[in-house]
Amino acid sequence: MNVSRWLGAVCVAAVCAGCGGGSSSVTTYSGVDNSVVVLATPTGSNTTELIVDSGPVTFSSGAANVPYVTVTVCLPNSGVVAPGNCATIDHVFLDTGSYGLRLLKSSVAALSLPPLALAADALHNTPAGTAVECYPFVLGGVWGPMARADVHVAGETAAAIPIQIIDDPATASLAQQSDCVAAAGGQAQVDDCVAKGGGLASCTASAAGKVLFNTVSSLQANGILGVGMIPYDCGLACTSPANYAGFHIQYYVCPDSVAGHCQAAAVPIEQQAQNPVAHFVPDDGNPSPDNNGTIIHLPALSATGATLAKGRLVFGIGTRSNNQIAPGAKTIFADVNPSSPSYLYFTTTIGSTSYPESYIDSGSNAYFFNDATIPQSCASNAGSGSASGWYCPPGSVPLALIANLTDWLGNTAPVNFSIDNADALFGTASSGFNNLGGSISAAPKTFVWGLSFFFGRSVTTSIWGQTLSTTSGPWNAFETLTP
Repeated sequence: MNVSRWLGAVCVAAVCAGCGGGSSSVTTYSGVDNSVVVLATPTGSNTTELIVDSGPVTFSSGAANVPYVTVTVCLPNSGVVAPGNCATIDHVFLDTGSYGLRLLKSSVAALSLPPLALAADALHNTPAGTAVECYPFVLGGVWGPMARADVHVAGETAAAIPIQIIDDPATASLAQQSDCVAAAGGQAQVDDCVAKGGGLASCTASAAGKVLFNTVSSLQANGILGVGMIPYDCGLACTSPANYAGFHIQYYVCPDSVAGHCQAAAVPIEQQAQNPVAHFVPDDGNPSPDNNGTIIHLPALSATGATLAKGRLVFGIGTRSNNQIAPGAKTIFADVNPSSPSYLYFTTTIGSTSYPESYIDSGSNAYFFNDATIPQSCASNAGSGSASGWYCPPGSVPLALIANLTDWLGNTAPVNFSIDNADALFGTASSGFNNLGGSISAAPKTFVWGLSFFFGRSVTTSIWGQTLSTTSGPWNAFETLTP
């Protein structure tokens, strides 16, 4: 995820990828094969397979701790999935810290999805044209037009919702805006980092090397499925272009393909990128829609990880027998006070150190937090150009830590976790790790419970405004899975 409270993160295998940024270089993996670990339950039409592997075949160096699902996209309101109307895309990055489906143009080019058109806006003095979005992540950003499509995952369908088509440089029809390139280059993250108490030098270093993701190899996926706590990706802040000075997500209207003709535009909430889960409707005989959140089940791993880990993504919370929350699960609510510095966060405490800007996020590939007592003398950090780095505690036994999570309602939950030497982990052939961690020196108040946290657990993410999350706000619940 991102140190920004609104943005999910593409925190993949880059050196010190994650909150606070890092370079776009990639750690390669070698060594003996580790196990293939599979968790095959629960099953049902509201579930689908979730895999953690080395990434798309075109990304030969291997991704670390990146969860992938398969998504089918069809022409809007086309009904059933049928050849010619639909495209099935594998290795779509599952991110509980962002919102909306974003697919590389190459994966859906054959469909000619209808672009999302904006009418002329006299109030904001913008012309009619195609809606385009610039969406920054920690390591960079994505640029591309909005389109409408039917989205199918497992047996679930979200009909005719706005999605983003990530433009690629070879066939770009709408020239990338310079301010989007600048945002992807990290200036927005620098500003946000400084506002959160980081030093200018460390914040600037952390923002170095960021790029626009526009290929499979740079994204390390064929797209991003954002299924976080919010039904849409921006909200009121994008309904007026005047708000962009203090906000990172930006929409444009492009009347043609001429460079420089795109303008910042006001986009109604219903035309912004939508969290597909919030739009699922009953379509398999189940009376309740599975539209109020997700549950991720991933198997427990050994200390050296797994070459391939398979788990399950479940849609809906309490809507059918396979998505009930266990009585022993720990629930942590995100702060819903918009004037609070901990808005949409909770607090993590380790010893005497408190991290009030904490969150649980499948889109970050490790535990990310600052602890000066854990060595960062990793070979994997060399040349990263970042003020952050992977942790490499000495010795052959992972470093055991105990944390306490506390939310704004006073709920608490203890968590035991461990950090192993990143060089040793990257020296194996594994792609999935339950003990990978790194620092985020530019964000001293932040603790990210990334994908390492998900292994061996069931982790629930509710969606604000849907059933179960209407009063106290969105929440996460988690429980240890029984082997």
